[in-house]
Amino acid sequence: MNKIIVLVGLCILGIGLLVYFLKPEPNSQTPQQQADKSVAEQHKPMTSNDSHEQNAQAKNNQSLENPASVKAKKTSDEALRYYKTAYKDGWESIVRDFENGTIANSKMTDAEKKKLCELALYGTNVEQTKRLFAVNCTPVTGKISFMSINTQLKDANGQVDQAEIIEKLKLLQDENILQTHGAYKLGPYEEKFNLQSDAVSRGLEEVSDYLLSIGIGYSGNTENLINSNLSGRNPSVSLVNKLLKAGISPNAATYTLLEERKIAMKNPELYQLLQQVKP
Repeated sequence: MNKIIVLVGLCILGIGLLVYFLKPEPNSQTPQQQADKSVAEQHKPMTSNDSHEQNAQAKNNQSLENPASVKAKKTSDEALRYYKTAYKDGWESIVRDFENGTIANSKMTDAEKKKLCELALYGTNVEQTKRLFAVNCTPVTGKISFMSINTQLKDANGQVDQAEIIEKLKLLQDENILQTHGAYKLGPYEEKFNLQSDAVSRGLEEVSDYLLSIGIGYSGNTENLINSNLSGRNPSVSLVNKLLKAGISPNAATYTLLEERKIAMKNPELYQLLQQVKP
């Protein structure tokens, strides 16, 4: 009997220890603290997975979309006023100041005038660009590169004006100042790209088709162009289908992007297309 009592006691002790060690921790937070924690979790800093679209645009000179961002340590107040005007009101008044000599006679340095000219060539529409050429406003390097695909050019409905972008590309090509290929290096890493990477990442199918028509193909890009399109603001089933037919294959990163960008919900047709060709 004594042995039975001892065994029962040991069992009770074991159960007690088990409950003690496995019991959930008490919630020491007040309801307000719990609410604050929930809000904080909903506003976590952006992770690398959230930044695919920004990376897709990293090749571009951001000065056009926000000319005020070109501020340097010694930039004059006059130059800054022009940048802010361009950002807020567009380039028309600045084009006029190039035409009437105001900028040429200003107290800005020659370097600032050349920089303003180059930014204006990037940001203006076809008609304005022709006027700049007429007053000898030309790019510093002799070429205009990737901001020639300028999504700030909008049509009457506020949509990206692909027809105007194409006309701008034609003008730059006629003037022999359109740079179609480029590369950048970071230490041992080198990435090559052409204008297709910009058009595809922005989902500009008409612009992409025009580039194909003048011999700027999909090859010559280090980055997988399917992934470039998925990373952008306007993933396109039609454009991705053209890339697939051209022999560009999805890779592991493609299917990671499908999940991260929630393509199944936002663009189910595109999601199904890529699932059908999953290696």
